[in-house]
Amino acid sequence: MSSPGSVTGPAVSRRNRLLATSGVLIEWYDFMVYALLATTLQQVFFPTESTTLGLILTFATFAVGYLARPVGGLVLGRLGDTKGRRYALVLSTTLMLVPLAVITILPGYDTIGILAPILLTLMRLFQGFSVGGEYSGALTALSESSDAASRGRSISLGLATAMGGNLLASLVVLLTTVIWGEEALAAGTWRIPFAIGLVACAISVILQRRMHETTEFVSGDEDSTAKSPFMSLIRQYPRETLMMTALAAWSGITVYTLISWMPSFLETVVGDSDAEAQAVSALISIIYVVAVFPVAALGDRVGRQRVMLWCIGLYLVLAIPATLLIDQGALLALIPAVLVLALLQTGVDSSTTTEMTRLVPSSVRYTAIAITYALGMIIGSFTPAVEEALIGYTGSDLMPAFVLIAISLLMLPVVLLLPRMKARAGEA
Repeated sequence: MSSPGSVTGPAVSRRNRLLATSGVLIEWYDFMVYALLATTLQQVFFPTESTTLGLILTFATFAVGYLARPVGGLVLGRLGDTKGRRYALVLSTTLMLVPLAVITILPGYDTIGILAPILLTLMRLFQGFSVGGEYSGALTALSESSDAASRGRSISLGLATAMGGNLLASLVVLLTTVIWGEEALAAGTWRIPFAIGLVACAISVILQRRMHETTEFVSGDEDSTAKSPFMSLIRQYPRETLMMTALAAWSGITVYTLISWMPSFLETVVGDSDAEAQAVSALISIIYVVAVFPVAALGDRVGRQRVMLWCIGLYLVLAIPATLLIDQGALLALIPAVLVLALLQTGVDSSTTTEMTRLVPSSVRYTAIAITYALGMIIGSFTPAVEEALIGYTGSDLMPAFVLIAISLLMLPVVLLLPRMKARAGEA
């Protein structure tokens, strides 16, 4: 898998950033399609008399995909640090084709029995492995294709593309529901969004093969990239690794509360229709994509630690009021709640992901981001299932708000320690 060469100018660098993020679009599209169709997939693969139990099993299978991410991160991250960012990104996207194809044609529980949820779970594991180096590779390439003054804005392209995948998934699922009806989803139209993802993934593979390698990787020390990136990371940068994992977990917990728990809560508890819940998901994505660039630019200008501290304070103050508004279900109540939580998410994501890319040197950067992002997302991906269980146990719909408050308080000392960690890494 030969590379066309390294980034050599601003125009090539801009093109490289766009190509690097094409696989991110598919990654987030695919995972969001699963989340949006959670209630339908529960009927097809996890039929049970208890809707709550079925949703917990469905969300648990959703989270299982993240269990394989550290393994994928180890393998693909090492390839990214030794063979190049482009090589690992193309391979990651190519591997995503297999589970997408299988899930698209997979029969349900009524047809093949217990084999259906088993195969679905295995495909989620395969997906988790294949995307274990996708998002992290894109973040690495974006960071290495920008200067310090605009790094947050460069990283925000990856964030916008990721949420753009969510938006695309929301629109595709919404159109599928509107055109064929909600009852037709369980009958088989749920396969259409997955089939669209399969085609888009094949296109992404073709595009990524035209990428150039980043100059920072090409100009790196040959001896340093020849060693084991994982062992170097663990031995030389243990504190940085813990810091990066904490930042990724914060982002994961907040984002999956917003984009995964909320739509299902609106359907199963508040009583909104599938189409209404999907419309809310689309609104979240639109707000995010529009806001993430100016919020990232703010972080470049005033400092990302300050943005993180603002987010922590606002979560403490606004998490409970926002959840109460969501519980109302009315459009006029949902819009301000969604606006607040989506804007806070852009602050968390743009600051945490940008800082993660600069806490370790380029020789272990891909591996570090792949593994810590995977570990953080494992924690985050289980959040909807945990929140559903807490709501069922306590009877209080405010449990997700308490989760957001708790993680904010836990992150406060981490954020305050960040400047010292950056100084160790030689970053401003």
